[in-house]
Amino acid sequence: MKVTSAYIKAPWQCELRTLELPEIPPHGEVLIRVEACGICGSDLFALEEKAKDWQAFGHEVAGVIEQVGSGCEQLTIGQKVVLETSGFCGRCELCRNGRVELCRKAPHFWGGAALGFSDHMIVPAACVVPYEGLSPELACLAEPAGVSMDMVLTADIKLGSKVCIIGPGPIGLMAIPLALRSGAIEVVCIGRSHNEKRLEIASQLGANVVKVDGSLSERIELHGKFDRVLTTAPVQKLPEALQLLDFGGIISYIGFGVGDTTVAFDANDFHVRKLQLRSSYASPGIYLPQALEFLKAGIIPGDKIISHIMELEQIGEAINLYQNEKETTLKIVIRPTFSE
Repeated sequence: MKVTSAYIKAPWQCELRTLELPEIPPHGEVLIRVEACGICGSDLFALEEKAKDWQAFGHEVAGVIEQVGSGCEQLTIGQKVVLETSGFCGRCELCRNGRVELCRKAPHFWGGAALGFSDHMIVPAACVVPYEGLSPELACLAEPAGVSMDMVLTADIKLGSKVCIIGPGPIGLMAIPLALRSGAIEVVCIGRSHNEKRLEIASQLGANVVKVDGSLSERIELHGKFDRVLTTAPVQKLPEALQLLDFGGIISYIGFGVGDTTVAFDANDFHVRKLQLRSSYASPGIYLPQALEFLKAGIIPGDKIISHIMELEQIGEAINLYQNEKETTLKIVIRPTFSE
């Protein structure tokens, strides 16, 4: 069958291609008709510098099963699903010891000929999570919501914690209600003043907003004020973020840096203040069923996160919005409008 798929190459190149996919998927895999796919910050990182050669992209996917391969009896044609980028195998030593979050042996769909910004894609059945009760546009937010959940859980927020979230992007904004429901007594969201729309949403979600356009090192009044700092800002900001922690505080961070990603900080200060720096990297993705429930309940208000809904043939325009209109572009969801 012929499918249309978006391909990218750094820096900032994107084109639509027509590909052939088998109508009957291989054993253990399913054919998905994509209904919605969100553009992720990691997609933008790939566009800026990571994608050295042409590749398909898109992983925040909601769709419908059109065909099932052999060995997929638990799934049915017509079932609405979202996709985990990878799960856990359930068989390796780590999984059997209850450390499924460290498994790297599960099936995944990375490297496929057609990914989320396509009208169809073929994926392992192990990546499929059925859902109901949400529009595809909201359901595709389950993947980034799971990422935000991982960042919050990595931070180990306690009852009464004072939490600072650096970066009012989709992941940071989703973390605000999650941190509050985890027991935080206060959540502060830091962003630049030109991100007025994003900071307005942060306030609506329950955060106290602080605008910082310069270095956090200069904001002495914020130093040592927080038990937990969750940051989605460029990794180069980590040394500044450490200054915001109180004694015994924890930083949870997520995100890829561009350019030189080496960071340096005072290890003696880090040691005597008993600080912790924890990387949140939600692979495997293991929280999608719960993320779907949070979206359905409105705990994570997906309608506030989505700023644009566009068609697949507009994917180039969508990328330009992220480049040139960052202040008003929060989360773009792409819907395919042509197939067969």
